[in-house]
Amino acid sequence: MAVIGILWLISPAKKPNRIYGYLSYLAQVNKESFKFAQKRASWYLILFGLIQVVIGLIIHFLNWDRYFLIWLLTFYLFILLPIIFTEKSLKAFLIKRHELPYDYVDPDQVKRQRTKGFRDR
Repeated sequence: MAVIGILWLISPAKKPNRIYGYLSYLAQVNKESFKFAQKRASWYLILFGLIQVVIGLIIHFLNWDRYFLIWLLTFYLFILLPIIFTEKSLKAFLIKRHELPYDYVDPDQVKRQRTKGFRDR
């Protein structure tokens, strides 16, 4: 994760694509939000990648090798955290600039409704 973050910091994506760089709905609002998302995602990847390395080194040097499964289980969480923090930063960035899309729905505010005969909306 840290290596990918360093690569994205050195050579960020120039335009949205599905292969390289950070891509989300909020990142595609305009060019400034895309550049902001690339930089912020790279820093969060570096941060959480280094935290994972430090946790792995602590486990290794304290001879807690039998607990490495705990470290492996936290890896999934550490994959999600850069995405969550980047999206929160992007939302704050766009709100500050008054450019948050009118159709944006905060994922925490989604309410599921049951409708007779249909699946959840």
